[in-house]
Formats: sequence, C-alpha cells, structure tokens
Amino acid sequence: MLRKLGQSYQVAIPRELILRLGLKIEDYLDIRLERGKIVLEPQTIVPRDQAYFYTKEWQKEENQAAQDIRIGRVTKTKTIKDLFKKLDG
Repeated sequence: MLRKLGQSYQVAIPRELILRLGLKIEDYLDIRLERGKIVLEPQTIVPRDQAYFYTKEWQKEENQAAQDIRIGRVTKTKTIKDLFKKLDG
C-alpha cells in the first residue's frame, strides 16, 4: 500500500490495516528502524505500579500456578484455620 509523506512528515495508515489490527485513535505505536525499514508496532502502556506483573518471572509463576490448578495440584480448605493446619502438616 503506497502512501505519500505529507506535511509535518505524517503518513496515514490505511483503514484496512487499522481495522485488521484493531487500532483506535490515541493508541500508542512503537516506531523503529529495522534493516532500513520503518516498523510500527502497537503497544499497550502499563502503569508503573503494575509493571512487575508483566515481567518474565511473574508470567512464568502465573503459568505454573495455572498448570497446577489444571492438573489438580491444589489444596482446598473451608477456613483459614484449616489451611494453616494443612500447611503445618
């Protein structure tokens, strides 16, 4: 899709791509140069106090917890007192 570089060096992204990517006005795009080409990549901005939850370490632990739940490697109790009894063994 050919586009012309306009005033203030702006380029309009074709509507077809906007729809296919689900982009909306005010979305953020990472713009970088790769092997002589301009690459635009949609980004999600994460609040600083939530950033840890998106680290590889946290995601690895989340995946492990989800797997434990799927295979039944969990303990169910009705009260916190019962939970501590099980943990104390």
